[in-house]
Amino acid sequence: MTAFSRLWRRAPLWRWSLYGAVFFLGLGLLFPTPYLLHRFPFLTQIPGSAAHRGQTNDQSGAPSAPDGGQAPPGSTPAPPPGPDRVGAPDINTTFSGGIPFGGHTLPLPAGMWHPVLTGQVGPGGAVLFTILARTDRGIVTGVIIARISSRPQPGQSADGVENSCHDDRNFASRVLSEGHNGLLECWAVARSVGSSSDLVNAAFQRLHTLGFPIPPLFVATTWVRAQAMKDGSGVNLAAVDTLLAPVKPASIQLLAPLPYWDKASLAKAPDAERFVQATTHWMANWVGVLREGLVDGLPGNTAPADVSRDPAAPPF
Repeated sequence: MTAFSRLWRRAPLWRWSLYGAVFFLGLGLLFPTPYLLHRFPFLTQIPGSAAHRGQTNDQSGAPSAPDGGQAPPGSTPAPPPGPDRVGAPDINTTFSGGIPFGGHTLPLPAGMWHPVLTGQVGPGGAVLFTILARTDRGIVTGVIIARISSRPQPGQSADGVENSCHDDRNFASRVLSEGHNGLLECWAVARSVGSSSDLVNAAFQRLHTLGFPIPPLFVATTWVRAQAMKDGSGVNLAAVDTLLAPVKPASIQLLAPLPYWDKASLAKAPDAERFVQATTHWMANWVGVLREGLVDGLPGNTAPADVSRDPAAPPF
């Protein structure tokens, strides 16, 4: 009798540990986590695995990429709500610096960003949108929600474009142009614990389903711009929300308890106050980069490194 056979007969716990290892290895191959897919891309090719099914389910055409073109191979479509076109690109794709978006460049803050949802919404699909997430050690540290019109929208589409900048609950806000030469533009910083948008909720649901830990609160920056056409044909719209996670490194633990992130309570939590002040300072500079990318033209089509580091950016 060999040593292995004696151990097999006399050590039932060891024997069951081998059974468990084989069982959980099989589960890992069939349902790989985002971390495993990132480290071992070949797992997406295993027949029968969830990752393989995700890559082969697309039978109705490729979804849209952020710039309105075709999404990269491996994308999977999300169920389109009504006439809207919504796609779920390969979450393992990464971007940095900036991406093509509606014939312009969407600047990206520091870090590696993953596409979550992308497509076209509104009448005739006239508004392009993209939602991206940034992770640090598997935890979501930032989310970008960007929208831009592909053609002028009716004048009433500009109504209320600045409402978010006049909310008394904002930590900070600034109106850059209030109708001068037909231009409305502003930015704001506020807390965010949820959204009324079905698309945004679907994006967070996808991140949750894929196993990405998500903080319970974000500090949100908003930039909106509406420029009326001189011929009266409508308004060109652009808006970017950037959600930053005020958490301790490699965790979803907030820098201060949830109740202290209200405007009235912020001064009672120095760590939270410092994060909001740093976000406001960053946004005051970042808004110029957004305008260059989505309106004027961003040099090199990438965000400058010295401005791109937001308070939630991962370490170098």
